[in-house]
Amino acid sequence: MMQSEALTPWIETAPFEVRYAETDAMGVVYYANYLVWFEVARGAFCRAYDIDYVALEANGTPLAVVEAYCRYRAPARYGDTVITRVRLTELKGSSMRFEYEVLNAADRRLLAEGWTRHVWITREGKPTRCPEVIRQRVAQRACSQ
Repeated sequence: MMQSEALTPWIETAPFEVRYAETDAMGVVYYANYLVWFEVARGAFCRAYDIDYVALEANGTPLAVVEAYCRYRAPARYGDTVITRVRLTELKGSSMRFEYEVLNAADRRLLAEGWTRHVWITREGKPTRCPEVIRQRVAQRACSQ
């Protein structure tokens, strides 16, 4: 398992069933779908921290993925129920890094783990500082735990 120092605790998605469309010819979840599940987990993170990502993007500060990594530990198959967990491990001037785990919901077996690094950008695609609301929400939640 990844052992990064975390800025936040794990946030879990609701358990969801692997759909047939997410699998390959071998009946195993196609590798790129784990990155989609990472994105779903980031949405859960934003909701947990009361971050309105749609508003941030509308205000001209989208968050671009600049690196992604996933290590596959065990296969997920059609009909399996899985959970994706996310936590924030870095929050720098214009970037942030999330770490993920995909677990089998029935036995909590680790199926995959990974991370993504993101950079806040302007509408013109230039790096910009992380919106202060992100820092505030992370700090508020850390103080309340």
